[in-house]
Amino acid sequence: MQNSKLIRILQVLDPGELKHLGKFLASAFFNANPAIVKLFRLLRSHHPDFNSPKLEKKRLFRSLFPGRAYDHQKLLNLMSDFVSLIEKYLALMQLEKEELEQQKLLLRAYAQLPDCYTTFEKKVRNLEGYLDEQPYRGEQYFQEKMALELLYFNHPETVMVKTGAASLLRALQYFEAYKSLAEVKLQCARNEWGHAVGIEKTINNIVENPALTDPVYILYEHLNRLQHRSTDRADLHRLIKYFLGHIDSFCQDDKSNALKILLNYCNRQINKGDTDFIKTSLELYKSGLAHDCFFVQGKLKEATFSNIVSIGIVCREFEWTEHFVETYQKFLTPKVRADALILAKAQWHFAKQDYLKVTELLQHTFAEPQTIVKARVMVIQSWCELFWQDGEYLEILLSQLDAFEKYMQRNRKVSARLVEGIQHTIGFVRKLALLRLEGKPTADIRSAILQESNVTLKAWLLEKAGSG
Repeated sequence: MQNSKLIRILQVLDPGELKHLGKFLASAFFNANPAIVKLFRLLRSHHPDFNSPKLEKKRLFRSLFPGRAYDHQKLLNLMSDFVSLIEKYLALMQLEKEELEQQKLLLRAYAQLPDCYTTFEKKVRNLEGYLDEQPYRGEQYFQEKMALELLYFNHPETVMVKTGAASLLRALQYFEAYKSLAEVKLQCARNEWGHAVGIEKTINNIVENPALTDPVYILYEHLNRLQHRSTDRADLHRLIKYFLGHIDSFCQDDKSNALKILLNYCNRQINKGDTDFIKTSLELYKSGLAHDCFFVQGKLKEATFSNIVSIGIVCREFEWTEHFVETYQKFLTPKVRADALILAKAQWHFAKQDYLKVTELLQHTFAEPQTIVKARVMVIQSWCELFWQDGEYLEILLSQLDAFEKYMQRNRKVSARLVEGIQHTIGFVRKLALLRLEGKPTADIRSAILQESNVTLKAWLLEKAGSG
C-alpha cells in the first residue's frame, strides 16, 4: 500500500490541502462513492508517513467492507477511482488560481448554450477587457486574443457580413503578431544555445516540418488551393475522396469547416451555370449528415435544413428528401421548426407538380419577413403554373400578384435589392400571363428578362417565356 500511487500523491499534500480534499470528496456533486470517503478517513490519520500496519491491504479491505472476503481487484479499482478524484481536485485547485482560464471556460460554456448569445457577447467583451488590462503583451496575449476572436467569429449567431468580418480580420492580425513574436523568441533561444555550447554545435536548419504530413494540414492546403483557383472535377473529387477517407482524423470543427468550404465551392460553380455540381453537393450533404457535421449546439441550422431540402428536390431524390425532412426536423429550434417544415413540404409538392397542395400549405402564418417572402414567391409560382394548365386561374393569379406587389412596397424588413428583384419578377409574370391569355408571342419579354440583372427566379421566368 505504501508504494502505491494513491499514497505517493497523499504524501505531498499538506494538512490544509487534505482538509479541503475531504470536503471535496464529501460533495455528492463530485463523488458518489461513500467507500472513497471512508478510505480517505482511514488513511488521513496516518499522514504523512503512511507506514502503519493498519494500512496493510487486507486489513484496510476488512475496515472498508466488513464481512466480505478479500477482493484484491475491488480494492485496486477503489484506489484508482480515488486517485482520479484527487487529480480532479488538484486541477480544480489550480483553476481557482488562474482567472484567465476560468473566464475562458465560462465563455466556452455560454458559447454552447442555446439562446445565450447576448450573454456570450457580453462575456467576450469582458474577457477582451481583462486581456487588455494585463501589463505584459507577449505572444500569449496575441494567441489568446486570436482564439477569442475566432470563438466569436465561429458562433452561429454572429452576423458574418458585419461583426464577423471585423472579428476575422482582427484574428488574422493577432495571428501575425503571435507568429512574429514566437518566431523571434525561438530564434533568440536557438542563438543563445549556440553561444552557450559553442558555435560548432549549432542546431541544424529544420528541414522537415512535422505538420506537413498531418492529414489536417494536407486537407487545408488543398482547400486553400481550391478557394484561390478553379480546379477540374477530377481534382475536386480526389479532394473529396481524401477528406472522406481521413474523416476520422479530423475534429468536429475541421469536418464542418471543410464541408462548408467544399459546399460553397460547389455553389459557386452552380451559380456559374454548371449544374453537374448539384449532385456533388447532395453527396457532400449526405456525408456530412452521416458524420454529424452540421449540428451546432445539438441543433441543425434552418439554412442548412432548407439547402439540403432544395438540393435533394433538384436532384429528384424525393423519397430521400422526404425521409430527411421527417428525420431531421426535430433538430431545428422550436422558433423556426414549423415554418421550415411547411416550406420544405411546399417545395416537395411543387417539384411533384401538386400546385394546389402548395397553395394550401402556404396559407400557414409565417413569422420571419424573409420566410414570408420566400413563401409568397412560391405561391405566385404555383398559381402561375396552375394558370398555364388552366386559364380559369387568371383572376386568382393577378390578384395574388397585386397583393404581393403591395406587400413588397410596404416591406421595410428585407433588402432594397430583394424588393427590386421581386418587383421585376411580379411585372414579368403579369405580362407573360396576359400575353398567354391573348395568344401573343413572348420573345420580347424573354429578351427583357435576359437583360435585367436583378430579377428573382430568372431561370423559371425564362422557362415560362419559352413556353409562351
